[in-house]
Amino acid sequence: MAYLVFELKGDMAMWRNPYESMGAFSCLGPSPSNIAGIIGAALGFASPKSQGAVNPDEKKLKALDKKGLPWPVSPELLLWQEENDFHVACRWIGDFPQRSPWNVNGCKDLDPVKGNLRIQQQVIENPSYEVSIRLSQNEAGKVSQALREPAFPLFLGASFCRAIVKNISIQEDEPQRENWAYWKNGFVVGNATPFSRHIINAEEVGERIKSEGFWVYPTKEYPAEQGYDAFVKGYCALEVNNK
Repeated sequence: MAYLVFELKGDMAMWRNPYESMGAFSCLGPSPSNIAGIIGAALGFASPKSQGAVNPDEKKLKALDKKGLPWPVSPELLLWQEENDFHVACRWIGDFPQRSPWNVNGCKDLDPVKGNLRIQQQVIENPSYEVSIRLSQNEAGKVSQALREPAFPLFLGASFCRAIVKNISIQEDEPQRENWAYWKNGFVVGNATPFSRHIINAEEVGERIKSEGFWVYPTKEYPAEQGYDAFVKGYCALEVNNK
């Protein structure tokens, strides 16, 4: 196995919290599903409903709507995660985290008669992360090249937050640096991102993302707890209930 390591940066990031109905307050860092989406964009895996989709099957898209999947994840990306046993680690390497208001595109249409509600979005300023993905040597090379020349634009959570990928390397040994994000269930203190992963059998269960516990990002203010593995499984499958 090999470890693909790269830095993910930008002017700002907007990692939306699925538990927050207004989606206005950015989490500090991405979830595993966010990172998978970045890799999928680099590799050219388009959602069937996106502008990058080629000859989408309209009949199948209507069937997915009925199953509760109005915006399905790219089937190529889901297959890639399963075939490569997608495991990922991420950590914050920026300065002291800061948020700032950002109102561009910050409207939510609640009532077309009374008008839109202006959302006070809070984005992360100057986000900087180190990401590592455990892959075969051959696949690490493919993804490395894709990150250098991505098929689609890369974003830090939202389309107004362009991503910059730097310092890409492939390493033989697992990165041993401290302060990787760690998974925890229940009450957490500090900067916690909902631990969201793509469901690879989404068409069978009618769900595309599962959130379970939190991915906690250590900072200078809230250092890492000990005893957690840096690499987490970035996808999951749900049991099919035929009753």
